Amino acid sequence: MVTKVGGNGARPLIESFAELQRSLAQAAPDALPETFLARALELTRLAPSESYFQPWRWIIVRSEHGKQQLEAATYSETPLSRSPIVLVCLADTAAWKTTPKQLQEMVAAKALSAEDARNVLSQIRKYYSASPQLAERAALANAFLAVHQILVAATCCHVPAQWVSVFDEKKIQTYFHIPDQFLVAALLAIGHKEIDAPPAVGLPAQPFVYHEKFGEGAVAP
Repeated sequence: MVTKVGGNGARPLIESFAELQRSLAQAAPDALPETFLARALELTRLAPSESYFQPWRWIIVRSEHGKQQLEAATYSETPLSRSPIVLVCLADTAAWKTTPKQLQEMVAAKALSAEDARNVLSQIRKYYSASPQLAERAALANAFLAVHQILVAATCCHVPAQWVSVFDEKKIQTYFHIPDQFLVAALLAIGHKEIDAPPAVGLPAQPFVYHEKFGEGAVAP
């Protein structure tokens, strides 16, 4: 179950980032987080999605009480309660069940051949229906790609953004009435001036790179 990325497929994303930069340059300072959010969420549709089922879902939190609840559920110092907008990214572990409809739409739009659609659907039914753990892992992995899309867009547009991945998931699920099939993948604070990107630690990449097997051949190619 592989979705091809790169090559010509990267061009729409690059062009969309450029368009986002232009639109933000014309936005009023007070409207910047809202303007950025609407366009950045639209960009997530271009994020790679394994088997095309796009399992990410978003809760947009603007209320003071909602942001305070999120901050109280985290173990970091990110100023969620003082951020104009906080996004809750959810991973839908049952999103694969909607794939037949999405594949039909892609075939109708001639974005996918009928044979490829049948192959994808067969693989999904074979693996995800037999393994809830695999479905959860795939949903989270794909959701993180959408989170990364927004973080890259924020970096390109000089919009403060920070993600939080350490939190009490149960508290968040309870307060926001999140159904059991959804996992909380990450929180994203958007637009607060106190938010800085984590500093680069400056470590060389080589200690983290192995060749062929774990722990072996940490030698530059």
